[in-house]
Amino acid sequence: WTPGTKGESSGINAEYGGNYGYGQKKRRINDNVYRFLVPAAVVKVIIGKGGQNIKAVKSMVRDCKISIYAQGSNNADVPKMAPDRVMSIQSSFESLKVILPHLVPNMQLGAEPEEYDVRILIPAHTRMSVNGKHGSTLVRIKTESNSSYFSIFPDPLPNSDEYIVKIINPTIEGAAKALVDIAKAISSTKGCQSVAFYDPQIWTPGTKGDNGSFTDNPPLPGERPPPPGEEETSESGTKEERVDGEVKQEMNEAR
Repeated sequence: WTPGTKGESSGINAEYGGNYGYGQKKRRINDNVYRFLVPAAVVKVIIGKGGQNIKAVKSMVRDCKISIYAQGSNNADVPKMAPDRVMSIQSSFESLKVILPHLVPNMQLGAEPEEYDVRILIPAHTRMSVNGKHGSTLVRIKTESNSSYFSIFPDPLPNSDEYIVKIINPTIEGAAKALVDIAKAISSTKGCQSVAFYDPQIWTPGTKGDNGSFTDNPPLPGERPPPPGEEETSESGTKEERVDGEVKQEMNEAR
């Protein structure tokens, strides 16, 4: 655009990372990798003190890797003020069924919500697989999981080829089932094309379309004080989210 015509607030605020999230290479997502959007405020709850919550989830299955990224696809640190984070789960369908009911409660802002708000990221080319012919797949998943809300948002997350599918469900089991069913629906098509992955960013609400992000579509209200824990600090002195003591900054196709 013409310099000076868009203003600082219409894009990503330079104060929080400038061009963070731009220009990353497109990659194919591995068949057994599933990506979810979670509020930044619940990251400590998901991980637990010293990684105890994640370790407990992983102990339930044999083939599970859970990552919450502190850095984006271009190796830049996630802006601290970004309202969301990407959680990646690498596992089989059977393991996903086991662990999601234990993760869903910790993905909520409230400790005991009346309904559960969960959001899964899907590549642009898989939207038809979730929607189905005349919306048949979407209606089936919504009905079988007894979800009160189920929607594929019309616009992609900023600077990415990923779309949000948002589910609101009155039960943990129903929310988890809907997520697993979506994962199954896209399993045969998600690795067919390379995509630009979404990296958490900051923008003025309403300037990036109807994308289902926590910036434009806030999570269900609730308050959950973070558990007592430790913020680990890297050698450079910057705080980073860690899972099982390992900084999650992979740059590989599994992301």
